[in-house]
Amino acid sequence: MTAVRFAGALASLLLAMATGTASAQSPGTASVQSQCPPSFDWSGFYPPEVLDRVAQRSAPGLRANFDEVLLPRLTDRERGALRDARLDLGQREYKDHPLNFYAARGGLVVLPLSSIRLVSDLSLALAWLNRHRLPEKRVFDYAAMLAWRGPTPDGARALPLSVLGVPEDADSDPAVENLYQKILGSIMVFVMAHETGHLFYDHRADVDAARSRLQEGEADAFAVDLMARIGAAPVGVSFYFLMAAPFECPGRSTHPLSGERVARTARAIIDNAAVFARDKPDPARERQLIGAIAGKLQEVSALVDDPDVREATRQVGQSSSVAGFAASASPGPGQAVARQAFDGSYSGQWADAKGTVLEIGMVLKREGQVVRGTYDFGLGTVELDGTVDGDRLDYSWRWGSEYFGRGRLVSGAGGALEGTWGYTRSIEGGGTLTASPR
Repeated sequence: MTAVRFAGALASLLLAMATGTASAQSPGTASVQSQCPPSFDWSGFYPPEVLDRVAQRSAPGLRANFDEVLLPRLTDRERGALRDARLDLGQREYKDHPLNFYAARGGLVVLPLSSIRLVSDLSLALAWLNRHRLPEKRVFDYAAMLAWRGPTPDGARALPLSVLGVPEDADSDPAVENLYQKILGSIMVFVMAHETGHLFYDHRADVDAARSRLQEGEADAFAVDLMARIGAAPVGVSFYFLMAAPFECPGRSTHPLSGERVARTARAIIDNAAVFARDKPDPARERQLIGAIAGKLQEVSALVDDPDVREATRQVGQSSSVAGFAASASPGPGQAVARQAFDGSYSGQWADAKGTVLEIGMVLKREGQVVRGTYDFGLGTVELDGTVDGDRLDYSWRWGSEYFGRGRLVSGAGGALEGTWGYTRSIEGGGTLTASPR
C-alpha cells in the first residue's frame, strides 16, 4: 500500500460516513447533534498473559526507539526542557479508555500495555485486510462498535483479531509484516513524540475545551517536526486518528479530535515535506507521497466536526455486531462459493436515490426457498431475510433498531445479483444493490 492509498482510504471512509443515514427518509438528509459514546470499564479487555507478552516483546523496542532514536533528535532547547523525559511502560491498562496514551508529571510518557496491544492488533488487521484485498474500513467499523457497545458487545470480550477474522500469525506473511511494521511503527513514533510535545510545552489537563484543542495542535506539530528529523514518514497517522475517533467525546476527551486538529497536522506535514524526503532514494517521489497524505487530510478535515459524520459513526457502532463481522468475512482457503442462486459470499455496490455509491460485502445463506444474510455497506451491517421465487428474492431488511424496509434482488448470468431497495413497505425508491459472487 502506498502513501497515496493510505490517504485515499481516509478520505473514502470519512466521505462515506458523511453520507450516512441521518433520518428514516433518506441517508444524510438531516443534521443531528453530536453524541458521546457511553462510558465503559475496560479493565480486563485483554487477558493478563497477552499483556505479559506485550511487556516482554514490544516494550523493549519501544523503549529503545524512545531513548536511542527520538530523544537524540531533540534540539538543545528541547533537550534542556525535557531532561527528565522518560518512557513509562509500567501501566498495564487504562480502565476508562482502551486507546489512551498520555503525558504525566515528572517527565513521563505513559503507554499502557493494553493500549499498545490494541493499536498493534488494529494495525495488523489493516495490513492483513489490505494484502487480502478486503476493505480496511472493517477495522474502523470495529472501533465504532467497541466505542458504542463496549468491550463485550455480544456478551464476551470482542478482541480485534478474532472478531475481524485475522490470523494470530498474520505477520508471518512477509508482505503483511512489511506493511504492518510501517503502520505500527509510524503510529507509535507519532504517539511518543506527541506526548513528548505535551511535556515540552508543559501542557495541563485541567483546561477548557478551546485551550485543550490548542494544546493538541501544538503537540501534533511537535510530533510531525520530530518525525521529520528522524526520517519517519507519518503514513499511519491518519489511520490512528480514525482508530481513536469513535472513542473521543468533546467535553470529556483528553485528546480531542477536531477538524482544526486534522488540518493543523496536514499543514505541519506539508511544512516538513522536504525534510521527510531528504534522505530517501527518490526525494521527489517521497515529497509527492507526503503531499498526497497531507492533501487528503486537508480535504477531510472539514468533515470531522460534521454532526452527520458523528451520527453516522454512532449508527455504525450501534448496528455492528460480532456475528455481523463473522458473516461478512471472505471465504477462507479451500472454500468454494456456493453455486445455487442467493447463497454464498458476494461483493458489489450499494447506491441510494441521491447518487451515493458505496462498496458492499454480502453473505447469504439459503435453506430451501428461505434466505437469510447480511451485507456491510460501510456504515454497519444490514440484516436481511426473504423468500426465493424462481430467479427473484423478495426480502426485508433492517439496520440497527431504527431503519428498515424491503427490497428485491434478481439472479442473473453467473449468479450476479441486481435489484432495488426501499423504506418501510416499499421494495424500491431507496436505491439499488448490485453484487457478484466472490
